[in-house]
Amino acid sequence: MLEAWSAARRIEEACLVQRDWRADGGVRRVRVTRREIFISRRFNGVDMMIAIPAPAYNGVAMDVAQGQDGAPSYRLSLVHRDRDLDVLLVETQDSGDAAVDWKYWASWLGLPRLAAKDGELVTVDAAHAPSAGLPRRGASNVRRRRPRFLTRRKMGAAARMAEVFAGEREIICYD
Repeated sequence: MLEAWSAARRIEEACLVQRDWRADGGVRRVRVTRREIFISRRFNGVDMMIAIPAPAYNGVAMDVAQGQDGAPSYRLSLVHRDRDLDVLLVETQDSGDAAVDWKYWASWLGLPRLAAKDGELVTVDAAHAPSAGLPRRGASNVRRRRPRFLTRRKMGAAARMAEVFAGEREIICYD
């Protein structure tokens, strides 16, 4: 059984081991990052790995089922169009932890939260942008600098650019 992640815990990636009936040894390894989900397994002696972009998933779903002892069991999973690519994130019996983790995973991956209702998945809230994402290179001061090969060139002058030569002919002479 997977333990619930604490929402206070900030992670850059999560590595999970899950059951996979088709894989050798019955397990597959899943690495979840903000941008991609990597699923690797061994099938008939051949190592296989697939990388799926996080936006390809429909959302983070919460499913409530009856546990072995009769108490409710909460399962959080990434839902994909192809059911073989679904990823179980958390399985717990604590409803508080499940709710916090559900919100955390959805915001961390920038996906909507989904809930099972009458056998169908219903969107609970829209996707949110990741809260503590990596800094973008486009916002840095490096983007404002001129490229190395342009440093010797002069900047354009607005007065010179305002001149319009309309209705004139260009004479080209090759001697």
